[in-house]
Amino acid sequence: MVLPPRFWILAVAEGLITAGYAISFPFLAVYLSAHRGMPMYWVGIFLAGSMLFSSMAQFVGGEVSDAIGRRKVMVYSTAVRALLIGVIAWAIYTKVSLWYVFTFHPLGVFIGALFHPAARSWVADFTPPAGRLKAYGFLRMANNAGWALGPALGGILAEGSYPLMFVVTALVFGLCAVIVGTSVRDLPGLAKGRFEAPGLAGAARALSNKVFLRFCFFGFTMSAVMSQLVVSSSLYSKNYIGLSEREIGLLFSINGLMVVVFQYFITQLLEVRRITAGLAAGAVCYAVGYLCFGYAPSFFFAAGAIVVVSLGELAVSPGMQALGANMAPKAEKGRYLGVQGLFQQVGSSTGILIGSNAIGFLSPYYRQAPWFIIAALAVVSCFGFLSLGRRLTREQDGLHGVPPAPAPEQATEPA
Repeated sequence: MVLPPRFWILAVAEGLITAGYAISFPFLAVYLSAHRGMPMYWVGIFLAGSMLFSSMAQFVGGEVSDAIGRRKVMVYSTAVRALLIGVIAWAIYTKVSLWYVFTFHPLGVFIGALFHPAARSWVADFTPPAGRLKAYGFLRMANNAGWALGPALGGILAEGSYPLMFVVTALVFGLCAVIVGTSVRDLPGLAKGRFEAPGLAGAARALSNKVFLRFCFFGFTMSAVMSQLVVSSSLYSKNYIGLSEREIGLLFSINGLMVVVFQYFITQLLEVRRITAGLAAGAVCYAVGYLCFGYAPSFFFAAGAIVVVSLGELAVSPGMQALGANMAPKAEKGRYLGVQGLFQQVGSSTGILIGSNAIGFLSPYYRQAPWFIIAALAVVSCFGFLSLGRRLTREQDGLHGVPPAPAPEQATEPA
């Protein structure tokens, strides 16, 4: 499968967006807790609430991208978010009321989240079902190249200037808006050409597909597990392992480097297998990795646990994207991927709320308790993906169709 040249431009833009995000936002929890004296459970509630507020953007972004085109949604969301991040940088620099952060951070996360369903739908427009695992794998590599670079730089900047971290993030987002706006083009004739306000009826139609609903549910539980990497792990590292901001940044960079180096090889390994089997194996890696992280006594042990967690991410992240795209009808990819993103975003928000509050309330009595909860969710997800695989067609589950091949006039996926 040959990917279009503009795919690689989008991949570069996504990598830069992730790098810009990772420079500052993984350290927001540390800033609020360590520098502004905000209790950990309130930090968790705030960040989880921000993600929950932004979850509807997944659905809205998918619906709007079906209506007016993927490119417009990507450009506008990235440009506006750059401005809102600039406001946060100003608020931190001037040390004004935290209400500025409480207002503009959720709004920025919502606007920025419009980008992702549009970008995933753009990739699905240009790739066939059997090739999407590879395409999303390459996209994940680009994202994690940024994730490898961003936290290391952010950890250095955090020791000197928190406002500068957010200024750099805003500049990167602005640059990416220019790159996407000048270089990415939509598939001709796909957009409806008119905007219709997104409604619950569209989501209800998508969820009337019981198999897709099952997938969304286990995407929710898996996302709750995956969300521990940023907020919960940074809070736990700072308060119970005793790591510095620079060491926390290095943990995130290890995760990013793992994906950059090994994503292609893992994708090649999983490409001939059912996507759901790879998702189940990845969920097991998450369970083992986070349990080991809970018992880590030092940076090196924590880094080893993050390596295991990263192996799970290599299978799970592109697998969930590809599976959602494969289950979506051709004319409703934005809607389906938006609904999927909604479940995953709410799952991430729930995971942050569970993880941060468990660290705040349970870890003082039994340090590793939060990670047993997260491991249990990962095991539930594992069995859920295995059960889902029995309800999908071979093509939906990432395998090539059984010969004979369909006639040329037949569609390869539902209309």
